[in-house]
Amino acid sequence: MSSWAQRMHRRAATFGSVVTSCGHPGTPYPHRLEKVKFGVPLEEVCKNDIPGPLLVLILKLNKEAPCRKDVFRAPGNQGAMKKLIHFLQQGRLVNVDNYSVYTIASVLKKFLRKIPGGVFGREGEAELFQIVDLDDEVQQQEKIHR
Repeated sequence: MSSWAQRMHRRAATFGSVVTSCGHPGTPYPHRLEKVKFGVPLEEVCKNDIPGPLLVLILKLNKEAPCRKDVFRAPGNQGAMKKLIHFLQQGRLVNVDNYSVYTIASVLKKFLRKIPGGVFGREGEAELFQIVDLDDEVQQQEKIHR
């Protein structure tokens, strides 16, 4: 994890309220953040690292979703989803405390669904299916870890 991601993770874990600041030195709250692009390959979205606003959404889910029921099954509020997606695409500041865990999960699902070729790509997906067919559990674990 990069040093920026570590700072954001520590901050999300210690503070109740999270407003993405993207770790820019000298400016506590910049006007523009990294833009999150929907519908483009994962390599383009995450060139160096996961974009800050997307990471904050993931950390919020990591923190609150285990305490909720059916987070990835229940739909989020459609209006709030559109607003959050718009803010992510424009690179605007987002206070994730204003959004329910269900809305955040729905936005992340939408982001993942729109990745062309899927998260793993065709080759990665085929390799995962080959690994599942292996009989030796230890060998499966080693291949998945690689």
